[in-house]
Amino acid sequence: MVTVGVVVNEEKPLAQQVADEMARWFATRQVQMGIPLTNVNQLVMAPTEKLKEVLAPVQWVVALGGDGTLLNTARLVAPLGIPVLGVNLGRLGFLTEIDVADLFSTLERMLQGDYQIEERMMLQAQIRHEGELGPVFYALNDVAITKGSHPRMIRLETSIGNDVVSTYSSDGLLISSPTGSTAYSLSAGGPILSPDVHALLLTYLCPHVMDARPLVVAEDQTVQVAVLTPHMQGMVFFDGQPGIPLVSGDEVIVKKAPFTCKLIKTAGRSFFQILRNKMQQGR
Repeated sequence: MVTVGVVVNEEKPLAQQVADEMARWFATRQVQMGIPLTNVNQLVMAPTEKLKEVLAPVQWVVALGGDGTLLNTARLVAPLGIPVLGVNLGRLGFLTEIDVADLFSTLERMLQGDYQIEERMMLQAQIRHEGELGPVFYALNDVAITKGSHPRMIRLETSIGNDVVSTYSSDGLLISSPTGSTAYSLSAGGPILSPDVHALLLTYLCPHVMDARPLVVAEDQTVQVAVLTPHMQGMVFFDGQPGIPLVSGDEVIVKKAPFTCKLIKTAGRSFFQILRNKMQQGR
């Protein structure tokens, strides 16, 4: 029996309605809902072992919301290798695969095995505080190191491997995956990377120098960012989730994660078609 997980963004009233319709639709097809009508925030707070237990029988997960819901869901299920279908109930929906109008026809095709899997590179990060490494965090889009709410700039030293490549005062630094190159990094002036180009992208936020340009480095590199500003608290964010404070001397270490995010693709659109349609390229 097929078991499908459904993750709901409770901030979108339509999401609950669609989830209820999905439950009835699945019931007529002998499809079990493994994590029915689950709020993604509840899953985020679940202990790792409990999360593995809940997701163990699930073949794939449907995320009802927008790009934010998909990002939250991806971080939870990607380590377990579970594919995700993103359904757009939001505004832009760059990462989500389909709109809600196409949901049930898409699910019918998926039950017949008519879909593809697109693997997206993910990032992993750790904070080194007073010489001790903290827990591992994952991101599909980006790791953002910023000055937080402080009005002054933060001074960051960035190293690639054993080499220091920059020491700038700025509003912060983004370390993005190719998927994240069309998110915050794009707004900050970074280049767009095709998702099949596995690399890390560094984009500075309002640097107080003339020569700070975005930097693309190989996927096997490790990026280390040290906070140099004394008596000031910075922040680090993973896919825009609530931040973790940083103090002078802390380091954020970012590299490619040992697994990918498996996105379900059914619409037959290329990345460049989506780019043109969603970003209104050439209009």
